[in-house]
Amino acid sequence: MALLNNRSLIKENSRMQWKEIGQEIHMTGQAVGNRIRRLEDMGIIEQYTIATNKAKLGQPVTAFITVFVNSENHMAFRTFFNTEEAISEVHRISGEGCYLLAAHFASNEEMELLLERLLTHGNYRVNLSIGRLKF
Repeated sequence: MALLNNRSLIKENSRMQWKEIGQEIHMTGQAVGNRIRRLEDMGIIEQYTIATNKAKLGQPVTAFITVFVNSENHMAFRTFFNTEEAISEVHRISGEGCYLLAAHFASNEEMELLLERLLTHGNYRVNLSIGRLKF
């Protein structure tokens, strides 16, 4: 599908007009719209979103937290991460650990407070980002 091969157009600017996309990939705007709707119906395109600069929003500390949840605490942990605003992503993982979290904080002290609350669900390991290289 030409549209999938040129998905960077949509990925870089999901607000791009179908006509503009069509001009780039030599299709009509209507054909692009039909293909996009089909990709949505197939579940290939799941959502449209925006990327925000967390540092400019006052959250310069980015942490990747591997969580080792006690086997009886998984449901409570799921409730926990859904109520924590600092946590932006949660992945169930294989290998070492149970979950991988991406979280953003205004300070190390703010991160420490979340880590203290996290201890009620299990242990953790933290890796701090020193710079984002790819979006």
